[in-house]
Amino acid sequence: MSLAQAEAGDVGELGAEAPEAPWRRATRALLKKKIAAVCLVVIFIIYGAGAYTLLDVVGAPTGLQDPTAQNLTLRRPVREAEPLGPFLARHGGELATVSAINPDLVEEFGPLTADTQLPVGTQVVLQPDQALRGPSGDHFFGTDRLGRDVFSRVLFSARTTVVITVLSFLFGSVFLGLGLGLLAGYRGGWVDSVIMRVGDVFLALPGLLILIIVNAALRERWSDLWHDFQDFAGTDFFTTQGIDDFSLLFLVLSLFGWVDSARFIRAQTLSLREQEFILAAESIGAGTGRILVRHLFPAVLPWIIVGMSASLGAVAGAEIALTWLGVGIEPPTASFGVMITQAGGARTFDLHPHMLLAPGITIMLILLAFNLLGDAINDVANPRGRSF
Repeated sequence: MSLAQAEAGDVGELGAEAPEAPWRRATRALLKKKIAAVCLVVIFIIYGAGAYTLLDVVGAPTGLQDPTAQNLTLRRPVREAEPLGPFLARHGGELATVSAINPDLVEEFGPLTADTQLPVGTQVVLQPDQALRGPSGDHFFGTDRLGRDVFSRVLFSARTTVVITVLSFLFGSVFLGLGLGLLAGYRGGWVDSVIMRVGDVFLALPGLLILIIVNAALRERWSDLWHDFQDFAGTDFFTTQGIDDFSLLFLVLSLFGWVDSARFIRAQTLSLREQEFILAAESIGAGTGRILVRHLFPAVLPWIIVGMSASLGAVAGAEIALTWLGVGIEPPTASFGVMITQAGGARTFDLHPHMLLAPGITIMLILLAFNLLGDAINDVANPRGRSF
């Protein structure tokens, strides 16, 4: 083999090895950070559990207890003298359970059977009181003061957080923030001035206070609109699933949460619009829409991913805070804010700590995971902090 052929072979081998894609390098660098990997696992577990409960919306069995079911003492009086068997068949009780939780009846009538005659006025306990029970095999996180399963309520509260954060991020940060930021940065002039001045007005307002006022002021009218729609559609599905609360809350959060994203995207767009690939696109007659979608959007996409973790964490915290203040998600829809409100009080925490610890620890894990993941993503995306 000649020297020229050998050199050509070496060049061919080098050319066959395609360079590693930037996204793959960034992902590999992110996963090398142990804290980032742990945060991703935590977010995946909590958000995955919340998404799993969405099977309940389509009627698929989840294996979870109904988060609104109250496992309180259930008593039924005997209104007409009859045997115990027909009485239990009518009320849905089981003989073994009734015998175990009615020691007074056993003492009065002896061992209970289906033929045991019950006189008028006899009180039969069909279900024992399970309110404020600690963690057990039947209730992993215990029960609240209404006897509802705390484990199921935590998972369904995670569903509420998943729905609110994802919708708010997509509509507020992506649709409004990204769209307006790209448009303001690329077009400049009066378009930029109008968008940014509107954003300055939103930033000048006290965010949480305005969220509370707007949410409280619109809630009744918004609920009436949904009830009118349900009457027209002939179904109560939307209010049963809490969609009226979800929709109002994510719209309010989106309306006041787009400004930071828009300002950040605008700054990135200003530095990109004079680049050669944008000038080349303009020189061949590409319109504003094509340049925004086909050229600028892919260029700023990595920065959207960087801001995603911080945005989701902030929206999750705002949803919980608004619900805790009484202007967010309303019962019976499960929410972390509702659970914390119902478990509040030093006396309650002292006697039944599981009511506050279960939602509190879950909230802490969500917010901490998003914040730490955001720091890790920022380190990877920042060229000065890259280690690859």
